[in-house]
Amino acid sequence: MVTAGGIDLGGTKIEATAFDEAWAVVESKRIATPKETYEGLVDALCEMIHWLEEVSGNKDLPIGVGIPGFYSKRTGKFLTANLPASGRTLHDDIISKLGRAVTFENDCNCFALSEAVLGAGRSYDTVFGLILGTGVGGGCCSNGHTVSGLNGAAGEYGHLGIPYAAMTKLGLEPLKCGCGRTGCFETYLAGPGISRLANHVTGKAVDAQTITKAAAAGDVPMQEVMRLWSQLAAELVAALQCSLDPDCIVLGGGLSKIPNIERTIAQALPGKLLNHTEPPMICVAQFGDSSGTRGAALAALQDCEHLGEGL
Repeated sequence: MVTAGGIDLGGTKIEATAFDEAWAVVESKRIATPKETYEGLVDALCEMIHWLEEVSGNKDLPIGVGIPGFYSKRTGKFLTANLPASGRTLHDDIISKLGRAVTFENDCNCFALSEAVLGAGRSYDTVFGLILGTGVGGGCCSNGHTVSGLNGAAGEYGHLGIPYAAMTKLGLEPLKCGCGRTGCFETYLAGPGISRLANHVTGKAVDAQTITKAAAAGDVPMQEVMRLWSQLAAELVAALQCSLDPDCIVLGGGLSKIPNIERTIAQALPGKLLNHTEPPMICVAQFGDSSGTRGAALAALQDCEHLGEGL
């Protein structure tokens, strides 16, 4: 029996998954993300919601959508970089067209929720899901519920500024970030950022996969690249400690697939955290890429439970 459905809305594909009561996948479907028009995007999401209803045989199935970007609770408008939905009231328009409730949540929060409730962070109270991929983002869960904030931007730690002392010590220059600010963690910690570090060390542009493989094989310059990267990652963990103080940090995204990445970061923490404090547990996501749909479905189910408590 299908208990909930989750949709992961990405820049290239939309994935919908139906889950049973044990959170096993019942059925999954992918389609390409329409990029030309907003109306096309709305239609595609409605198509996937109808598909989940048909698979479950339940018109009132709890369904959640994970979306990259921010959602303002005051205006109802979205801000997203790779979809034709910025400045539009996507949530309200979907509900209006379908005539039914649908939960919308930031995709990083969906990842964090999935791992906090069912995955690698399920034994901890405060879990931060840190996504290290093309960009750097994250989401926070406290006691099994997401912490979103006014704009859904509560986990955007990739856009904190790298401490000046760390930049100076590592001999790095602050770079302009895609968010419009300068000196963000994302500029050096994301996948393209590792390549920038390699260029800084060797004068050559090298992709992340080549860097990590060469470093593991004993290439000294590439080991230095990974040392710089791990020092910056440790600085980000320190920022997380001073603000959220999570029990556990779960790593996701393409860079989380680097062998022993959790150990690499943990070994760089001494001297970065507050004196006499315990470091958070750092681990790799249990569900990987599938955390998005699972977290969206979880968010929808939690919304239904919350509504039920208010009746």
